[in-house]
Amino acid sequence: MMGRVVQGLRAWYNSLICPISFFIHNSTRGVLLFFVISFLGFFATVGIGSVVSNRYAVLVAFMVMFIITIIAFFTVFIDGLRSLADALPMLVEELRGRAPPGDTEVPLCLVEYFGGRATEVLSKLYTLSLIITLIVMYYLIIMSGGLASSLMTGPSLSLNETMRTTSLFTEEVPTAFRTTVDITLGILGVVITVAFSLGSLLIGRGVVDAETLRVVHGVRFRSLMWLSIAITLVIVSMMLPPIVSIVFIAPMILAITISLVTYLTLATTVIEHMQLPRGRPRRRLGRLRGPWG
Repeated sequence: MMGRVVQGLRAWYNSLICPISFFIHNSTRGVLLFFVISFLGFFATVGIGSVVSNRYAVLVAFMVMFIITIIAFFTVFIDGLRSLADALPMLVEELRGRAPPGDTEVPLCLVEYFGGRATEVLSKLYTLSLIITLIVMYYLIIMSGGLASSLMTGPSLSLNETMRTTSLFTEEVPTAFRTTVDITLGILGVVITVAFSLGSLLIGRGVVDAETLRVVHGVRFRSLMWLSIAITLVIVSMMLPPIVSIVFIAPMILAITISLVTYLTLATTVIEHMQLPRGRPRRRLGRLRGPWG
């Protein structure tokens, strides 16, 4: 029993590390440079903080560099989706006969954990995107809130003083804060509904192949399911205290929204490939860079 648990955890770890490594090694040079510089800057801030006596300045610098590093990592993830779109013909079984010949290489771990039929591949990639985006959104919102609180209270003498100042601030503007949060959530709900309604209607237009139509239907109903979850979260968040809505619910809504955009983008790529005649020669995609070869 323990061996199965360890094996499952190892498989989950590999399924998460493999695409992240793929994204990093196939990002554009500018994005990768931004990530490396921010990463080194973050550790430099940690090192400087151990020898500097001004704890408040170190705390603010640490939060700023942490936020920049998280943004850089997320930029690498989004930029890496371009290479993932090129790799989809090697992952999706329905595209094997339509995959371009040549030297396009995909790491074995990516094929092992994400290969399969179109709906399965897209579902796995959506789950991966949702997990990564949710983690990024939580860290960004929590650290941004901590940074704003630190700048608002200044170099307080104690944690109790910081908490007392923050509570006084929130007590002074509860109505304005609540109204702002409700308006923002309402606008977000409208944007989500319009975006995914149009996306679901436009995706797969003109498809006549039965196999491709099955994939289109799967994509549309999966988008509808997660759209319903996102709208439900928006409604629930309007009934909760503003702080709870911002810290716990808002990251979920943002993660679902960004992941659904990613999902629809990759699904469109798969459907476009499936509509091409089997065996038709196409432009060579070129070899993907990476540590696997």
